[in-house]
Amino acid sequence: MQPMSKYAAADNEQAKALLNLVAARDESAFEELFEAFSGRVFAFVRRMIKDEARADEVMVDTMYEVWKTAERFRGDAKVSTWILGIARNKALMAMRGSNPTAGAVDISEVEDLIASDMPDGLAELEAKERERFLAHCLDRLNDKHRECVHLAYFEELPLSEISRICVIPEGTVKSRLNYAKTQLTQCISTQMART
Repeated sequence: MQPMSKYAAADNEQAKALLNLVAARDESAFEELFEAFSGRVFAFVRRMIKDEARADEVMVDTMYEVWKTAERFRGDAKVSTWILGIARNKALMAMRGSNPTAGAVDISEVEDLIASDMPDGLAELEAKERERFLAHCLDRLNDKHRECVHLAYFEELPLSEISRICVIPEGTVKSRLNYAKTQLTQCISTQMART
């Protein structure tokens, strides 16, 4: 089997094939699956848990759970949806267990979304300011809304998969995203007006 690149994680058929090998306790397949999904899991969990070390622990715990329970994957969802669902449950358990402050936005993740080939210094400064506003405003959303925003815009998952991961109806996902968009727009406008 060809190695999955970090961008090929979206290739669900290859991910399913790897997961089947993991279920048969193929360690090299698990290493490849870990390489393909651990970054996504960490980014998702990091939106819920401010402490980077705790988020890393949850990511490792999630991937270990994938190793232990790979044979339980039924195939009725994408592999990424199944793994992010496990990550969500692990993060919620970690948050309940130690009551960490949830929901920080790692600005380095947002920076990656902005093009690095800015035409000039002023444009780069304006982009950094927008990133700062976005990070501040994302941090002000409650956990449920921030979770949906991350899955929709950073993971680029469709409503049906977000619904599965969050264990809520698609209509609720839409409602949370609409509410979050409204809150983000108002917050960013307020922040920009203050500068």
